[in-house]
Amino acid sequence: MTLNRSVGAMSLLLLSIGSIIGSGWLLGPFYAAKIAGPASIIAWPLGGILLMFVALSFAELAAMFPVIGGTIQFLQASHGTFVSYTFAWIGWISSAAIAPIETLAMLQYATHYLPWLMHYQDGVYLLTQHGRWVGAGVLLLMCYINIIGVRSLARTNSILTTWKILVPTLTVIILLTMHFNVKNFSTPQFFAADWPSIFMSLPNAGVIYAFLGFTTIIQLAGEAKRPQFSIPFAIIGALLLCIVLYTALEIAFIGAIPATALVHGWSMLNYVNDSAPFVGLVVAIGIAWYSGILYIDAFISPFGAGLIYAGATARTGYAMGQNGYMFTWLCRMNKNNIPSRLVLFNFFFGLLFFLPFPSWQSMMSFLVSASVLSYAVGPLALLVLRKKNPDYPRPFRLPQAKIISFIAFYVCNLILLWVGWTTIYKMLLMVLCGYVFLWFFRRVEKNTLPLAIKNIYWVLTYFIFIGITSYTATFGGGMGLVPFGYDFLLVLFMSAIIFIWAHLVGCQTV
Repeated sequence: MTLNRSVGAMSLLLLSIGSIIGSGWLLGPFYAAKIAGPASIIAWPLGGILLMFVALSFAELAAMFPVIGGTIQFLQASHGTFVSYTFAWIGWISSAAIAPIETLAMLQYATHYLPWLMHYQDGVYLLTQHGRWVGAGVLLLMCYINIIGVRSLARTNSILTTWKILVPTLTVIILLTMHFNVKNFSTPQFFAADWPSIFMSLPNAGVIYAFLGFTTIIQLAGEAKRPQFSIPFAIIGALLLCIVLYTALEIAFIGAIPATALVHGWSMLNYVNDSAPFVGLVVAIGIAWYSGILYIDAFISPFGAGLIYAGATARTGYAMGQNGYMFTWLCRMNKNNIPSRLVLFNFFFGLLFFLPFPSWQSMMSFLVSASVLSYAVGPLALLVLRKKNPDYPRPFRLPQAKIISFIAFYVCNLILLWVGWTTIYKMLLMVLCGYVFLWFFRRVEKNTLPLAIKNIYWVLTYFIFIGITSYTATFGGGMGLVPFGYDFLLVLFMSAIIFIWAHLVGCQTV
């Protein structure tokens, strides 16, 4: 296939920055402060650097397979049908959750004017029954726009990206110059949060979720000019610039918090209109006029992101259909060249997320666990394809691939550890549902694709390892059987076993 390498390094960089700056900035600093206190300023650079290893490990593969559903393609080539289906299913689930998450962010900010959308319970804002109906309406609108194929939206991308960069930057400047209380960082408050809380804030406060926008670089890697330069430039540049911006947002947010909001400690952080955290702060410091801009952004950024992913999720499902993992009747294109039945199917599936995850934070934590799990096997596939297809064209070749790939795999498993058992068990149940769907699908469609059965054992063992480490650790509902610090070693040991096992079996898979 001849590639049109028309995306320059700066264009790739700006597209990636625009993707990373989404709804996460509107709520992430608030939840990070509640979990880790002022020490949450450490979480943003830590999260960005960790994901840098994951992004780099995917860059070579994405440039090799610049097609819709590239993840499915390279896993099919490296480990066969069972592995490819398993992580395609997980990736589809995580993609399907993004539009509902963005909808929740939008509704949470709207709660100030429409208080019947959500109610406050146990420190989080949860959808009411009326809120679920409104959320369903917003999701339906996103799907309808995708079905009719409104192409003019693409032309507004540069304007939206400029807006998305400008508003959080201006928010930092306003909060730092108008109201900044250094005492909020003073001892013992700064050290009130320990390292477990900092690590837990990465997946559970929106830190990892915010940086997941790096996937734009991966999707466009095959169209990049001078890929050996532009891909690492865009990955490292976008993540570093956004690390600076998000860290500045966290610093500005913490410095602007009124002293009265901290009377009961950081975990009980609460102030007027904290359903829209930044709006509440700017109103409190006397610049209510700026709240209007924040409310506009709280609609534009989440709705725009949800709109994109409502279409992207259908395309992921279409790629699964092309590989023989999805019903063919669902994958038919309409006159606008859109898989409209898949869009509607994803709409009804997306509604289910409002039931077990009625808050932005809980649904976001689930998305992070599913997304990270779907990324975890990319580093495994990279080394297998290096061995099996050494002469395949590689526009970008990752240096020190063995070291970076193992670090990326270990990072993914650590993030899964920090998510906590409360979320992980739901994600594992979703994987089990995927296998039930596969069994049903293969019988209805008379699908005879060979499953590459030898890969089943390491994949299922990997899921068991994830469950064991999560259940025995101290994070998010874990039993605390493995002390903090030792759980890192346990994950390292298990990561090494799966990494070597998957590589050996993958190299033997036809």
